Amino acid sequence: MSIHKTKFGTYEVRWRLNGKQKSKGFKRKIDAEKFEAGLTLNIVPDDSKSTFEELAQTWLDDYAAVHKSPSAVIRDRQILRDYLLPDLGKLKLSQIQPKHIVDIQSTLHKEGKLKPKSINNITGLCHKIFADAIHWGYMTTNPAVLVRPIKLPGVDYAWWTFEERDKFLEYAKLRNYRVYRVVCFAVNTGLRRGEVEGLLRDCLDFKRREIVVKRNFCHKTMTLNDYTKGKQIRRIPMNEDVYSLLLEFNDLGPEEKIFREEFQNFCIDKFYPLQEKAEVKRITFHDLRHTFASLLAMSGLSVFDIQMLLGHSDLKTTMRYMHLAPGHLKGKTDILLRKPEKKNPAGQSSRMDLVEKQEFAIGPNSMEVVEKYECATVL
Repeated sequence: MSIHKTKFGTYEVRWRLNGKQKSKGFKRKIDAEKFEAGLTLNIVPDDSKSTFEELAQTWLDDYAAVHKSPSAVIRDRQILRDYLLPDLGKLKLSQIQPKHIVDIQSTLHKEGKLKPKSINNITGLCHKIFADAIHWGYMTTNPAVLVRPIKLPGVDYAWWTFEERDKFLEYAKLRNYRVYRVVCFAVNTGLRRGEVEGLLRDCLDFKRREIVVKRNFCHKTMTLNDYTKGKQIRRIPMNEDVYSLLLEFNDLGPEEKIFREEFQNFCIDKFYPLQEKAEVKRITFHDLRHTFASLLAMSGLSVFDIQMLLGHSDLKTTMRYMHLAPGHLKGKTDILLRKPEKKNPAGQSSRMDLVEKQEFAIGPNSMEVVEKYECATVL
């Protein structure tokens, strides 16, 4: 067993298996050393026999179950079962080529049943599994790295204006207070639906007038998780409406839920019918979060503050709301309206004439002042 540097600058691990010479190439020496260490411990499989189905199961057990949320694992299992395993499952890892993944992408696109973003999620999962397989020494190249994702068009989102928000809340407060309470809270805090459902009494700090967002209720597993989507705890200040609304929960036990409404069919059975009666634009529950961010941007709050309130890990996600900020790009095209400058009555340029005074060295030991001259530049 040994590591050799090739003439192309790559590194090759050579070893013998069952009397036959084997070799694997790596771009980095550290990857070759990791693979060699795996061979020493006899933990690296023979990729000539391993299939994609076996790799996928190993990935689900050793990576996804450890590093991903339960709902994300369920989604990954569904993608593998429905879209990847039927075509790739029985293939050996050494047989899988980029064309296999391109064919899956092309077939799904032609069928038209899935949105381009969903198709990208499928090929993206394939890319991730192969990338981890390389780190583990199962493979040396990623066949999905050459598969281009489908370019996605810009997607707009729905949200309420100040007038629409107030119109609905005024109507709902009189007709269905339980719906009003949930919507008023969500549109004034920007919490995700799972975060609203996972809110317990111990998350309300009335002294500081803050809401501690640290849990998330998952409908796929029907469990309350002690983390949010971004795996970060954030604090949302209570405005006067939220503070007054939450005071009625002050006497609850620390582990009691704030909102006990049945969220499974909240929109269809309660939220949508009430919107229709209030004669406002129809939006989803998640659009209340869009409304929260949009109204903050319209009020002039900085993009960084909005990012912290929403819990976005990537600022690009928050930037989608900033076109609503006051003065955003205002006047940026006025430069196109600038007209040529007029000349003054004397017929000279209105700009200041440039007068240069220079001294030149004449000979090695003497300085001679050259006559002053004026250079009038007419632009």
